[in-house]
Amino acid sequence: MKRLILVRHAKAEAAELVPKPDRERTLTERGRRDAERLGAWLAEHIPSVDAIVASPARRTLETARIVAAGWSTAAPLIIEEPTLYLPNLEEIRAVVETLSPEWNVVALVGHNPSISDLRDALVGYPSEPMPTCAAAVLELPDSSWLDAFRRRWKLAHAWSPKERS
Repeated sequence: MKRLILVRHAKAEAAELVPKPDRERTLTERGRRDAERLGAWLAEHIPSVDAIVASPARRTLETARIVAAGWSTAAPLIIEEPTLYLPNLEEIRAVVETLSPEWNVVALVGHNPSISDLRDALVGYPSEPMPTCAAAVLELPDSSWLDAFRRRWKLAHAWSPKERS
């Protein structure tokens, strides 16, 4: 079985309030707390992750590192993937289809709208956009990453910091 954990980056500094490029925006204190809570929740529900693939934006890498710390005994490999910075669905597809076949559980940390669009495309129906630091755990039995966009995934778990306050 393949598991794909889709994570929208945690709450970041407001673009209009910080004089820095979009890629350089960092997490707020609330964002860091939410990412810690998500990491703990994921570690409780999913014993290990083979890799975390993240956009190169600071806020996504920061989210990935904090979430990865939740797996304190088996912290996953974090891969910075330039394609995941504000991609379209075809660009994400190329990333997913080239994931290592040995990996069964992978987390993608990205941005809206693309991370929500990916969830909707894989499960086959639209949902509300993912809020900051939300996660969707998708499962696809007996498959390979090459089949990711040819079959329907099951939404096994969803997590949102607002629902878990």
